[in-house]
Amino acid sequence: MKSMKHLIFLLLLAFSLIVLVLTLNAANDAWSSSSLGFTAWGLVPWLYVAMITSFIAQKSKLIAIAITAAIVGLLGIGVMIDTLFIHLDAQGALAFIFIPFWQLVFFIFASPLLLLFKKAHS
Repeated sequence: MKSMKHLIFLLLLAFSLIVLVLTLNAANDAWSSSSLGFTAWGLVPWLYVAMITSFIAQKSKLIAIAITAAIVGLLGIGVMIDTLFIHLDAQGALAFIFIPFWQLVFFIFASPLLLLFKKAHS
């Protein structure tokens, strides 16, 4: 059980580091307060998933969290890479605001479903 949680925490750490690097790469001044704020905002969904993971003990629920986090994380990182390197646009910076927002909204609405599933099958 602990090894599954460690695997999820490593996955979340990897997504957090990739988001950190992409966000700081997009900023003109990597150490300004606004770029650090955007970077912190990009990490909020992954901190939320880490908090939820710390409360879950069943392996099937941990697997569901890992799969969901992997899909949402890869899609978000893919859009960020597309915005930064492939389809350059002046409005591309909005992706760094809205991708974490929609990821967080998804995780917030998915968490009660996970808890309901836990009650129904425990």
